[in-house]
Order: sequence, then structure tokens, then C-alpha cells
Amino acid sequence: MSLQTSTVRVLITLTRFPVSLAVTFTAFAAMVICAGDITAAMFFPVAGIFLLASGASAFNQYQEWPYDERMERTRRRPIPSRRISTQEALRIATLCITGGLLLLLYFSTSVCFFLGIFNLMWYNGVYTWLKRKTAFAVVPGALTGAIPILMGWTAAGGQLYDPTVIFLAFFLFIWQMPHFWLLTLKYGRQYRDAGFPVLTSYFNDLQVKIIIMVWMIASSATSCMFVLFRILHQIHLGYGIIVLNIALLLIIGWQLFLAPALRYRLIFISANLFMLLVMLSLIVDRLMVP
Repeated sequence: MSLQTSTVRVLITLTRFPVSLAVTFTAFAAMVICAGDITAAMFFPVAGIFLLASGASAFNQYQEWPYDERMERTRRRPIPSRRISTQEALRIATLCITGGLLLLLYFSTSVCFFLGIFNLMWYNGVYTWLKRKTAFAVVPGALTGAIPILMGWTAAGGQLYDPTVIFLAFFLFIWQMPHFWLLTLKYGRQYRDAGFPVLTSYFNDLQVKIIIMVWMIASSATSCMFVLFRILHQIHLGYGIIVLNIALLLIIGWQLFLAPALRYRLIFISANLFMLLVMLSLIVDRLMVP
């Protein structure tokens, strides 16, 4: 493996590139839904949000590398695997965060900029600290996945209290919860051995599965509100979201309660694809409105 390839892989892992990209996509979706168009002016705010998300992830790994070192799931991350030093990781995180904030400061709105600062503090301050104190830290922690929607919306000139963006943010907030609980179900012992409080210390596996299913149903119901409250205007797209909801709940229900072996990857892919298709439907719907 070449040095360049190794460096790129380290950066992708350190910044959690797929997660940062997903966060950026939700912010971009909010921009398009607010503006009703895709314009070149969106590039720098989108880049700023991506850099900020990447920097927050890198800084989180800098904060938690001693815990990551204790878990099989995370010990191959760049810092615990010694592929990068803590000082280098901190420099990368600082560069990404600074670059992201500067782009938001100069090419976005003041509301978007301060939301970015708040999300950084909430994720790397409040949530990271709470994870070591309570198994229920994921509830306030899910706010970090909802705020990028607000950032994208306000970057496009929308108002923070607009009902549409509140619905969008609420959907992202609810949608994240089953992911956290599923990780607890799969890696609960590793988290517990690393010193994190986990849900499986309070509930057995069946109870955790029921909790996951309840949150999946809540996420599904929230997406249906886009149709019910006419946030989604195109009727065929509305039918598509209803079909997606039925498919999602059937897959999740089968995997959690009926399948001979629980395939976590299938649940993760199904839930992520569901979110992606719902957001794409909202984008397409908004672009089709005259």
C-alpha cells in the first residue's frame, strides 16, 4: 500500500467520511427544500458544514482514543492503532473545524454560523461527556444530527422557527435513535468493558429489540407526516414514502423478532436507505413545485 493511499485511508477513518457526508447531505437537502433550487452559492456553506462535521469527528476520536483502544470495534481507528499520533489528529481536527467555521462565517448566515458552534460544543462537549455517565446519552446526543438540517435551512435564508424545518429536524432526531440502540445491542459488552454505561445493563435483549422497534415506528410515522401535512406536494412521491415505510417496518420487524439470526448490517442499510430516499423525495418534490 502506498503512503498516499495509507494517508487517505487514515483521513477517511479519522473524519468518519461517510457519516460527515451524510450529515452534509441532510444540510444540503434542507437548503434545496428551503430555496426551491440548487445554486452555486450553496457550495461554500455545504463545504463549511462538511469540514465542521469532519473536524468534530476527528476531535471526538482524539477525545476518546483511550476508550477506543479497549474495544474490538474501534481499536483499529487511526489513533489507537498508532497510524497517527494524537498531536497530528488534533491538528487535523483543528484545521477542519477552523476551515469550516470560516466558510460558514463568510459565506453563510450568522444563524447558521452560531448553530455550527453550538453543534460542535454539544457533540464534543455535552454528548461526549454524557456518554461516560449515562446509557441514555443518545437522546440528547441525537440533537447533533438534527442541527445540520437547521444549519442548511438558515444558510438558504429560511427562518429557524419555520414549521417545515422543525418537522425535518424532528424526523432526523427520531431516525437516529434506533441506530444508537442497535449498536448497543450488537456491541453492548464491548462498550461496557470499555467503561461506557449501556442500555443492555438495564434491559434484556428482547426489551432492547422492542425499544428499537418502537423508535423505528416513530421514525416511520414522522416521515408520513410530510404527506399528511402537505410538506410533500407530489402525490406519487407521497405514495412512494408510504411504500418505503411499509417495506422498512417489515424488514426491521422480521430481523428483530422472526429471523433465525439477526443481520445488523441489513437493518443499518435499510434504515440509512430509507432516510436517503425520504430526503431525496423531499428534494425532488420541492424542485417540481412551480
